[in-house]
Amino acid sequence: MAGWDSDYSYQPRPLFEKTFRCLSFDTYKNPHLKIGDKIIMPSSSLAEIVSVPIKFPLTFQMEGYNDDVVSHCGVLEFDAEEGCIHMPEWMMKNMKIQEGDLVILRNASLPRATYMKLQPHATVFTKLSDPRAVLEKTLRDFTCLSNGDTIMVQHNDRDFYLDVLEVLPGGAVNLINTDCQVDFAPPLDYKEPETHLKDIQKVDDRGKEHEEVKMFVPFTGKARRLDGIPAMAETTGECSAVVEGMSKLVIDEGKKREKDGGKEKEKEKFKPFTGKSRVLGGVEF
Repeated sequence: MAGWDSDYSYQPRPLFEKTFRCLSFDTYKNPHLKIGDKIIMPSSSLAEIVSVPIKFPLTFQMEGYNDDVVSHCGVLEFDAEEGCIHMPEWMMKNMKIQEGDLVILRNASLPRATYMKLQPHATVFTKLSDPRAVLEKTLRDFTCLSNGDTIMVQHNDRDFYLDVLEVLPGGAVNLINTDCQVDFAPPLDYKEPETHLKDIQKVDDRGKEHEEVKMFVPFTGKARRLDGIPAMAETTGECSAVVEGMSKLVIDEGKKREKDGGKEKEKEKFKPFTGKSRVLGGVEF
């Protein structure tokens, strides 16, 4: 058939779909209900839900009129005013809706969670004595999680916020009676340790010293005798190169000269068989 899309996945029509005006828990008779993701619905909704084959536990998809943000929630009670629902303030911020905005609720069947990856907003949360235990205790008040949600965790009268980066299987999961793996991404305010300028200079100085040691070549200085007098300037080019390159040879030569002293001239003047002749009897020729 022309125009048939093979990738089209059939989505059944929701058994429950209704529009409500959203109000915060501050306007509810029990304003302390701020933990978890459960909402308060009117009693007429309960009668409508019971009349259709919706599976329990109840989970709903929420969609705002003013934005395309989609999330999921559970239900705590059916005690709200007709046409209204009450929602925790942090969920309203997550949905980007204001007091009195319209919200569409649809029933949703979600799989059980097997994996979730969360990213704290503040590094302080990761420095708690046992952040996993704190998270586990908080998630007991949750019914479901969706990709892109920002949940609130309360501990010691402090509010901590965590972004839901990924949940499996699918983009939304059920948290009731589940045992799933939890990973934490680096907090949003986490910064890599900065290297100080002094440390960089020390490393550079050490590198320069290392290069100087490598460039050092022994026996390249000027030759000197043991008595401190520089080598003779009239030395030929070939000899001077040897003197400058092999200082040990110069040192040996200097020792020989010092040992011989001034007897070199006497050795040069000595001539054999030039003395007076004598015989055994003492008669001189």
